[in-house]
Amino acid sequence: MSQEHKKAINMNQDQLDIIEVEKVFEAGDIEGLKKLLPPLLERNIPEAIRINASFFDSDIPEEECERLFVEGMFRAAKLGDPKARYQVGVFYDLGEYGIKEDKYKASLIFKKLAEEGDPHCMWIYACELIWGNGSFPKSFNEGIQLLMEASERGSANACMTIAGFYDEGQFRFEKNIEKRDKYRALALVYDDTTFDPYAKQIKAPEK
Repeated sequence: MSQEHKKAINMNQDQLDIIEVEKVFEAGDIEGLKKLLPPLLERNIPEAIRINASFFDSDIPEEECERLFVEGMFRAAKLGDPKARYQVGVFYDLGEYGIKEDKYKASLIFKKLAEEGDPHCMWIYACELIWGNGSFPKSFNEGIQLLMEASERGSANACMTIAGFYDEGQFRFEKNIEKRDKYRALALVYDDTTFDPYAKQIKAPEK
């Protein structure tokens, strides 16, 4: 067996292991994570480093948890984990956890992730281009094109932004309630926790 073949097998196994760990993490199974993560951390798998930095035992002081969280995210981001890279972008964008606010650094991170196809970051970057209120020059046509692509790739935020354009007849979008509601529905398919400002208020029946 060639070295390339062995490397491919190991990579596929890493991917399968991470899928399992992500499921356990989403389920909140801390004990399960403690069993699954050590061998992945030994192999320096970036996704495992990010997940390991995202939960702590209750007896660890809050300040120590925050320090380990930030260190873990930066380490995983440096190794290429997209979710960790996004979180580092948020650190810079909001100036969280003792990280000095740097909107330009945040925008660069979000732009790079957008270029790699991350739907949420495509929406962020599209908004910067459409309104020209971020770190990059206004480029309306490019921003609208990117916004539409983000809506097709799974960004609920992009769908709600487009719904708002159709609701108000803004930019090149003629007022169209049917299309507005189409994008509202799509947003909820992508993320059923999405805030929908156009939802009808249902009155409670009179007693």
